[in-house]
Formats: sequence, structure tokens, C-alpha cells
Amino acid sequence: MVLCSMNAFAQKIDLDKAENGERFIICSLENIRSMSDKIVFRVGLSAGQNKTGNTLYSMLLSATAATPLTVPKNGKLLIKLMDDSALELNTSIEYSDKIGKVNNVAGYVYTTYTITPSFNITPEQIDKIKQGVKKIRLETSLEPIDKDFKKEKIGKVIETEYSLIKDALSKKKGFSDGF
Repeated sequence: MVLCSMNAFAQKIDLDKAENGERFIICSLENIRSMSDKIVFRVGLSAGQNKTGNTLYSMLLSATAATPLTVPKNGKLLIKLMDDSALELNTSIEYSDKIGKVNNVAGYVYTTYTITPSFNITPEQIDKIKQGVKKIRLETSLEPIDKDFKKEKIGKVIETEYSLIKDALSKKKGFSDGF
């Protein structure tokens, strides 16, 4: 009998763009929901590297709901870690979806609203998140949205995507890449 473990997330780099001496990398957003959730969360990591080689990271947290969503400018994301300590991340702009997307499944028509706020994050904070996340709280204009995790999901996604980004940044992106 052969046993193997497999990561349930199909993580990859969705965009790796170099332009004018700067580089931007975005990893895939991975579903971190439970089937009973009313709001569907997906998480991912991105990085921007300037001409001098300084790299800034962002944690992306996509939220899809049945009602309009807005995360205000300087909106907060609280992250409770496995050791019960907490991190606070902030947005720099407002993210809002008040129009939504109309869906039709077997004649059932409904609207969903999706936002994907970006939260600046340091390598030190990434290292803490990699140890595991118990709970998140997203600040919205109406009320905070809490999500508890029975199984650790966010830390695994962030750890893998951080590794993907660091590996990509260690390789110079050339003119013919992706041609």
C-alpha cells in the first residue's frame, strides 16, 4: 500500500510582469471556505519589486457575498494566529462592489458581489502567518466579517505562494520569457 499526501491547493503564479525595471508577481487566489459559509473567501499573495530591488508584499483576500461589500480606505484585517497572538493588516484604498454580477443556474437567477482587498504585509508577518491561522476578521462598512477555521488553510497557502514568489524573484526575467 502506498500513501501519499497532496496539497489540496493548485497554487501557481498567475502573473509575472517586468516593465521599466520593475516587476510585479501575483499568485493564484485559493479558496479557504467551508461549504456552509455565507461569504466565500479566497486568499493569495503578490509582490512588487522596484528598480533598486526592494520587494513589497501584499496579501489578497477576496470576499464574495450575496449583498454589496465595501472595505473602507485603511480598512483592517485582523488575523488570529495558532498561538492566539494577532496581526493587523491594512488597506491603502477603498474596495467596493455595489453593482454585483448576475448569475443564472438552472433558471435560478441571483447576484453576487466580490471585492479583493490588498493588505500590505512584511516578510516577518508572512513568517508568522505560515505557522497557521485560527480566525480572521475583515472590516467592512456595514459590520465586521469573521471567519473561524476548523482546519488551517491560510498559512499553507501563504507559505507556498511566498516560496513561489521568492523562487521567481531569484531568477531574472528576460526579454524572451513567455514568448
